[in-house]
Amino acid sequence: MTNNASVHVDESDDVEEGRESGESNNSDDHNHLTSHGGFIRFRSFHEGDRDQVQELHNEWFPVSYKDEFYDELVHERMVNTGEKLFTCAAVYHQDDCAESEQDEDYIIACIVGSLLDVARLDKDTASLLVSDPFQYKRVFYIMTLGTVTEFRHARLATSLVERCIRIVENDDQCGALYLHVITLNTAAITFYERLGFYRVKEIENYYRIDGKLYSCYLYARYFNGNRGHWDVYYVMRKMLSSVW
Repeated sequence: MTNNASVHVDESDDVEEGRESGESNNSDDHNHLTSHGGFIRFRSFHEGDRDQVQELHNEWFPVSYKDEFYDELVHERMVNTGEKLFTCAAVYHQDDCAESEQDEDYIIACIVGSLLDVARLDKDTASLLVSDPFQYKRVFYIMTLGTVTEFRHARLATSLVERCIRIVENDDQCGALYLHVITLNTAAITFYERLGFYRVKEIENYYRIDGKLYSCYLYARYFNGNRGHWDVYYVMRKMLSSVW
């Protein structure tokens, strides 16, 4: 199977808090002073972000998305289906913008994801991620995550992931946060494992990049009592299948 969703730029930064897309900034969201002489805040994508978001995705990720993807993304909609997407951008704002006659936010990191019904997943993935599909009806899928080079090691990627975690934690019918990462991206793998994600399985030939096929790992972190692929029945089946 080939796919061009869920790709992740090299990350090695750390931590903060979160909010759901569409909500106004709350007490957990602050402007964070930086050594670059400005501040950073978090918000959803705006229509005016369209070109900047596309440029960053083209720079960060080895797979390509059509223009229509970005047209819908800045409205937090999935292309073709119109399904709701979660977006969050870390934007940098200069303190001295008045002197430079600029009043503009620059996206320096962003994440895109979606809440998915478990019933829509393929059976193999659903059985791995959710131990009880009657109790856990949804999972959260991280599609893309990236940070500009100058702001790596600034805890932005972790902050963005933790915003997704907050959404999952506040939905007792959402059992997992999951993603795919190309097997070659060791920095991203280390990043997610440090955040408590488990490597669930390897999927061969998941990505097609420049005509070549690449495998990926399925990573997941479980919530609200869900044990996912650590469910006792799944582990027993795995052990028995290896014996036979």
